[in-house]
Amino acid sequence: MNKDLNKVVLRLTISLALLISLNLYNTSCAFGEVGKLDLLIQNQEKQEELKEKINELDNILESKNNQLKIENDQYVSSEDKKELEVVTVSFVPQEYETSEKDEISSEILALEENKNILDKELQDAIIEGVQLEKTIEEEVKSKLKSEDIEFITGIWPLNDYKNISSGYGYRIHPITNVKSFHKGIDIPAPQDTDVLATDDGIVSFSGYQNGYGNVVKIKHFDGKTTVYAHNNSNVVKEGDIVKQGDIISKVGTTGNSTGNHVHFEIIVNGKNINPIEGVIK
Repeated sequence: MNKDLNKVVLRLTISLALLISLNLYNTSCAFGEVGKLDLLIQNQEKQEELKEKINELDNILESKNNQLKIENDQYVSSEDKKELEVVTVSFVPQEYETSEKDEISSEILALEENKNILDKELQDAIIEGVQLEKTIEEEVKSKLKSEDIEFITGIWPLNDYKNISSGYGYRIHPITNVKSFHKGIDIPAPQDTDVLATDDGIVSFSGYQNGYGNVVKIKHFDGKTTVYAHNNSNVVKEGDIVKQGDIISKVGTTGNSTGNHVHFEIIVNGKNINPIEGVIK
């Protein structure tokens, strides 16, 4: 009776924890109107939480299955007993051995049931996220069309630092001393100065890339892409949803660089444009 009660309590505990965690997302949206971008950010957070919980359950399930295997491996088949011709004496009552295995099996079943619920919730969240992203893009496209503009103007990527040490266009490269086309602008600033997202979007790349050093690339909802290079460190990771003004990296001099600065580019329809035309200085 006590063992059956323990099984019920186990299932109720897991289900209750699951229910509470899944309701946090909906509850957070119930205290007032939330913008679609905020909903998309919350959706991403929800997906990450669900993935963590699923991973935790997978680890627990692996442990429980190993435990059950050990329990099963403790028994030798009757055929093996005959071949070995060994008389064994069990010091553990058979009823206890069976109930232990049954209890582990019941725990595994409860964990698998709750994992299935989490998997379904994650799939629903992924679909919801895709739909939200598509809705935002459609609204931005409608804005571009109504205002007859190609892209939305963003903010300057650094607070307080407005000087440009190297402009857009042909120049003598400071390292190779060869004339080449500079696809962006260089904005000098002290090491670890905050680099800001110039507009809302999704991080399409965050890592180290050849001469760019540590670089962050953001795909914006109006279709343009912005690039922030030579960072000392990147704050965001690929797939992160960022809002205009969010800190995405820290100024540095990684890659082919002669000093602390952010190399900033804007790409529209696959072609680089002069960044000065795409932000408000």
